[in-house]
Formats: sequence, C-alpha cells, structure tokens
Amino acid sequence: MQFPIDLAENAVPFVGSKALGTVIQISVTDDAINDVLAAGFDRLRVERSADGGLTYTEVTLPSERPALERNVFSYKWADGHGAESYLYRTRYYNSALDTVSQAGPPVEGAGLAIRSILTVDELKARYFFGVNLTNDIGETLGDGVFQHYIIAAIRMLERWIDVPILPTRYAERHDYYRQDQASYSFFPLDYYPVISVEKFAVKYENTQSLVEYPTSWLRVDNDAGHVQLVPGSGNLSEVLIGQSGNLFLSTYYLGRTFFPQLYELTYTAGFEEGKVPRDILEIIGMLASLGPFNIFGDLIAGAGIANFSLSMDGLSQSIGTTSSATNAGYGSRILQYEKQIKAQVPRLRAFYKRTGAMAVA
Repeated sequence: MQFPIDLAENAVPFVGSKALGTVIQISVTDDAINDVLAAGFDRLRVERSADGGLTYTEVTLPSERPALERNVFSYKWADGHGAESYLYRTRYYNSALDTVSQAGPPVEGAGLAIRSILTVDELKARYFFGVNLTNDIGETLGDGVFQHYIIAAIRMLERWIDVPILPTRYAERHDYYRQDQASYSFFPLDYYPVISVEKFAVKYENTQSLVEYPTSWLRVDNDAGHVQLVPGSGNLSEVLIGQSGNLFLSTYYLGRTFFPQLYELTYTAGFEEGKVPRDILEIIGMLASLGPFNIFGDLIAGAGIANFSLSMDGLSQSIGTTSSATNAGYGSRILQYEKQIKAQVPRLRAFYKRTGAMAVA
C-alpha cells in the first residue's frame, strides 16, 4: 500500500552560512485513507535520501509521525534540515506491529521547493508561449531541466538582493548587552521577512545548558525581522525576567554589561507560500528562461546554423534565422531579458533589503 506525495507543496532553501538547511514541506493526500486504517496502519513515515536514492533514512521521529485519522485525507510534515537535492518518499506505519507498507514513489526536493514559487508549467505558459519545446525528432526537454533553471534563478536572486525568497530556517547567536534589556531584549535578526521564531534561548558559557523562553513571550516584527521579549512573571532556572523586560542573570553574570553570543535563536525567514511579490517573481521567471531559450535557439535550424536552403526540380527554398556560431536563435529576447534584469535587480535590493520595515506586496 503506497502513500504518494502530493507535489502541490513547498519547501525552504539553503541560504547563508547560518542556515540549518532547506525545510521541505511534504503534503500527502489519499482518498482511501479509511482503507489504510482498516489494514492496521495508523501513522505516516517520511524517508529521505541524500545520495540520489541509493539509501533512505526515516526523518520523522517516532513522536513526529503524523497520526492517520478516519475521513482525514490530507497530511503535512516539514523537514527542517533538508535540501533541494534530496529525494523524499513516504510509507504507512503500523505502530502496534512495528511494520511498514511499501514505499511511495520518490519526489525531488527541488520539485517540492519550486512549486510554491514558480512551477514548470507556469514558466512554460508565461515565457515560452508559442515556442517549440522539442528537438528535430520530437523529443521534449524534461521538466527536470526547467526545475534546475528555476532553482538556479531563485538562488541567484537571493544572493543578489540578500533576501531569502523561499522560507529558510536559520540558527543565530546574539550578544548580551545590558542596556538592550530595557528595550525588552531587542534583537534585529540577520534575515527577513520572518515567518516564525521557533526558539529563543540562553546558552551558558562553556556548557550545553539552555534556558528556553516560551514562544508566547516573543513579539516579532515579521517584515523588519525584529524580535523582542515581553515576559510574564516568574523565573526560568538561572534567568529571572521582570515585567519591565529587564533580564537579570545569576550572580555569576550580574554586573556584566556585555556577554558574547549568550542568546540562541532559531527562526524561519522568507516569503510564505503565495506571498512572493510579483516583481520578484518576474525576475525569477526571466532568469529561469534564459537557459532554455539558449537551448531552443540552437534547435530552430540546428546548432550554429544561420541559414539553409533546399532545391528540387528548379524549385528552391531558403530559410534564415538569427542563429550563428556566436548568437542564439532567441538572442533578441535573451538580450531584452538581461537588460530588464540588470535594471531591476538594484531596485529590488534597494526596496527589499533596507533598514527598517520591509514592504511586502
């Protein structure tokens, strides 16, 4: 019994040295879930391969395996340490007998990632309308090639404007400054817009001991990427936080005005599914289409062929293209896209990567 992955979900990219990895969101839909339950399966397992499908390892902890429910046909699970190069597959699990079903078909992390931004079908419809997407013998260019160029475009634009586009999970350490505590422990995060903050904790010197604050205490300015601590009363182990927002540490820390990398924050930044601004999507689409246009340009009349002619019984036909050894058949469109990209990227960076709040379209 297989549990296929629904490709209509999204993922998160690997951006920056502080990123924990790509958070791949997997959505599973099965209209026959009641039959699955009747067969004794009660949980969902997600497996991941980092070596192209040679080996798979379960990435759902026993406590994280989604529980199957009668008449509930869709389930979701997120891998917070994934990558677009990984493969994912799912199985049903029988917790009473500790047995699993046959594995469902593998799905590329890249395919899951790009569908929340720009699907292959959307790219073809918007940028390749009317273009013959086959070679001389009718073979089509595989969707994997288009996926490659979409991922590459997202990666390039993220670095050019220094803003994560796909949701990305980061882990950061921040210094303690006593004067900041009067501002309710104000922290500007390195990446924004912020989708969620998963952890805000104190990590003590030369130990692995953590004191983690309740997430209900956190106040997050999502667009600007600012986090503040607005606590309730009481104490947490060696940390006592008053209603004013001041942080008082144990006797060992009292009197210090500065302490390096005392705080540890884990958060997800990027644009939520369906909320990527149109101006960013337009640049991604143009960037992603450049590679395929170069390929298809060579196939108009044959690689590097600018002209060819046919003659038979006194009749002749000559066809000329813009292709040459140094120019692609769609060179004019490529040049126009490159011109627009060059003009728009600095404006995007100025608008989205700026001090203060980010305006999200």
